[in-house]
Amino acid sequence: MIRRLTGTRFTSSVSTKLFILTFLSVIIVFLFIGAFGYQRLFNPIRQNNEKELQASVVQVENYIKTLMNSLQSQLIFLANPVLYNKMDESDYTALIDNIMTYHQDQIHSIYLIEYDKVKISSPYGYRFYITPDRIQEIKSQTSKTGFWWSPAYTSSERSVITVSKQIDSNRVIALDLNLSALTGPQIIQGEQRRIYLFTGHGEYLSTNTYLDYPKMFKDHLEMKEALHELTQKRGSSYNEIHTSYGNYTVLSSNQNRWDWVVYSVIEESQAFPLLDSLKRQLVLVLLMAIILAIIVSVWITSYIRKPVTAITRQFKAAARGELEARITLKRNDEFTHIANGFNGMMDDIQSLFDDLREAEERKRHHELKVLQSQIHPHFLNNTLNAIYCLGETEQTEKMCEMIRSLMGLLQYSTDKVGDIVTVEDELQQLDNYAQIMSLRYGDVFEMDVAVPEAYMQTSIPKLTLITLVENSIFYGLTKKGVNHIIVSGKKGRADAMTLEVSDTGPGIDPDQLTLLTEEASSTNPHKGLNNLGLRNVQERIRMTFGYPYGLHFYNEQDEGLTVTIDLPINEQLET
Repeated sequence: MIRRLTGTRFTSSVSTKLFILTFLSVIIVFLFIGAFGYQRLFNPIRQNNEKELQASVVQVENYIKTLMNSLQSQLIFLANPVLYNKMDESDYTALIDNIMTYHQDQIHSIYLIEYDKVKISSPYGYRFYITPDRIQEIKSQTSKTGFWWSPAYTSSERSVITVSKQIDSNRVIALDLNLSALTGPQIIQGEQRRIYLFTGHGEYLSTNTYLDYPKMFKDHLEMKEALHELTQKRGSSYNEIHTSYGNYTVLSSNQNRWDWVVYSVIEESQAFPLLDSLKRQLVLVLLMAIILAIIVSVWITSYIRKPVTAITRQFKAAARGELEARITLKRNDEFTHIANGFNGMMDDIQSLFDDLREAEERKRHHELKVLQSQIHPHFLNNTLNAIYCLGETEQTEKMCEMIRSLMGLLQYSTDKVGDIVTVEDELQQLDNYAQIMSLRYGDVFEMDVAVPEAYMQTSIPKLTLITLVENSIFYGLTKKGVNHIIVSGKKGRADAMTLEVSDTGPGIDPDQLTLLTEEASSTNPHKGLNNLGLRNVQERIRMTFGYPYGLHFYNEQDEGLTVTIDLPINEQLET
């Protein structure tokens, strides 16, 4: 019985007051230190992060400049009149295809305009999509300065611009640049930021935002509208934008020849990782302060509570019947004496239960041996009667054979040397038993044995196969025709082999089979060799080799019964 102490309020105890005072003091000290340090570091870190973020936007813009200059150089190279005049059309086409392949993500198409039509294009079919009006515009604009950058327009659902270079008065080489490539993943690899590209007038050009999810697409639409307004207002290089899906830090740059504006959009939680890290560290310090205060405050209480909890838990386990329950305490006081007394008591109880279990197993083994060694009188009577009939009919050879088989079977059944034999010994006596039953009942059954030589030395309880074959013979007597019984062996799982006894008899009714496997003695109306039943065979196998081994039944009405025996391979046991 647990008694609750009275007369002292919980909040009036010295330990409780000390706990509260220590806990609050540690928390306040750590909060003050954390707040002071955070305030001193906040502004320098924020300014440094803003510079780094702005530098990253400039890097994106420099990438765009580098890419555009590279493509411009490629175009100038292709527009070299000397190169063009010295190469035939196939070589020039191959050169264009190579450039197109190398820049397949950036270039939408490359084509050569000669007079008023497209003579060469890569890809080939692109020449058929360029209208005469477009050809005239390209030639007209290029002829003015010799080099032309077109405004952005849409082609095949892509935002592109046309860059053209005049070769001579009749020829122009042009390429259509895919603006989506200017904000592709190769620009900001491994970073969770979004890039938007706008014209100086606020027209949207491209983005690297992944738009396959509805939420992201809706956020993208709101972001486009917000950046459009920001471009028209000519905002500063550092801004903040709020959409329905989050708060963002936006950095911009437009230091390029095309007056494009490059926006880098970052979630506020990712814009200043050092500040977020500082906040997390402050929270971590606070948690450490709480933990430290709790540890210091409850140490004395836990010194008493831990052994009491351990003892109570093991007492409950023992009450549930868990005989392996033991108390382990690493201390030297009164609780240790209690634990030692409990452990000694549980050792005695465990020993008593083990002795009782061993006695029960010995008793069961003895009972099964008695059943095994008791030859059924009816079996002997019927067999001797058959021998007598053979003598009366002067079938001396069969009579001698039957007497020999009976003598071998009797000696095998009543042998006191051991209950475990090899499969080879069991099969030899099974042959004697089959000869006796064949002489008694005639040609009502046939038996074939197909057990590989490799499994002949495997251990098996005595009379196991004989009992199963006897069961197949007796239940096969109710079906017309010959009952074909097969005894076979095969490899089972990694550490086991499987013997199989199958017949072509009428099978056994499921209820009857359940009765046979649940009752120790057989209810078969025919009198067999002894009183061993299927359940007894199952128990002998499992008591000898363990629970994973034993009998399994596969029964089909009017199709026969198959019984498998799982045995450990080459298991050497003594009884």
